[in-house]
Amino acid sequence: MIFVDTSAWYALEVEDDSNHSSAKTFLDQLKRGRYGSLLTTDYVLDETLTLLSLRRGSDPALRFIDKINRSKSIHMIWIDSSIFWKAVDFMKDRKDKRWSFTDFTSFLIMKQTKLTNAFTFDENFEQAGFVPLPE
Repeated sequence: MIFVDTSAWYALEVEDDSNHSSAKTFLDQLKRGRYGSLLTTDYVLDETLTLLSLRRGSDPALRFIDKINRSKSIHMIWIDSSIFWKAVDFMKDRKDKRWSFTDFTSFLIMKQTKLTNAFTFDENFEQAGFVPLPE
């Protein structure tokens, strides 16, 4: 299983994003079963929808979420109050990091599910001790 971050979802959706080609190539590998199934969270999807809507408009954002909703290969974790407050504590412990709150929740989910690999272009994952892919 591999965690999919906002930066990967965004790169897949936006053709002129600097990581688009790399993201598409890596997604082809994932579709062939490399790294297993995809895992993401509602916070990551919220962040992706927000970026797409603000930068590209509501139509691309809605097309994206419709694709996610129809997918049978994406596992979703919904952030509940327990994870939320653990992320707040994690944020307090790591005041030295300029990570988004979504990143803090993502890192906790990855630790809870014992994932080390993340489909991301965000250097924060490496700072947190995870393996960002593609390399």
